[in-house]
Amino acid sequence: MNQIIQWLLFLIPLASLLLMKEKVLKRFLPVALFVTLVNTLFYQAAYHYNWWRELGLFDWDKVANIPWVYSAYLIATIWIFKFTYGKFKIYLLTNLILDGVYVYLWYPILQKLGLAFSEMSSHISYLLMIGVAVLIYLFQIWFEKDIQESTNQS
Repeated sequence: MNQIIQWLLFLIPLASLLLMKEKVLKRFLPVALFVTLVNTLFYQAAYHYNWWRELGLFDWDKVANIPWVYSAYLIATIWIFKFTYGKFKIYLLTNLILDGVYVYLWYPILQKLGLAFSEMSSHISYLLMIGVAVLIYLFQIWFEKDIQESTNQS
């Protein structure tokens, strides 16, 4: 059962890209890759300091959980930006709700299934996730401003 959950977490987000327009994907892929880098670094710190551990899909993904970091988070970032970018209050509210559902509802289920364990408090995890959400929103503002300035100089 755990393997099925892991595979679904990996494949469903990737399959959802078939529903996305190429223009949207190109616009928000940089911020999705940036959040993937940030999450990878967080997962490495978590592994080193034993903050949390998550059962991986593959034998070699002991540090950063492949289905979450390289599929679900990455693709969810694109979808969230598609619907909320340019409306910060809606973006923040969306992240407050989704991150809350993840930390306080979904993660405890993963723990009961033996897919995860955490030494870090749920409240600290939630604050980290909201901090990352704000950071990547600022990244997208910076990135689009930089692209616009480059286009205007050409």
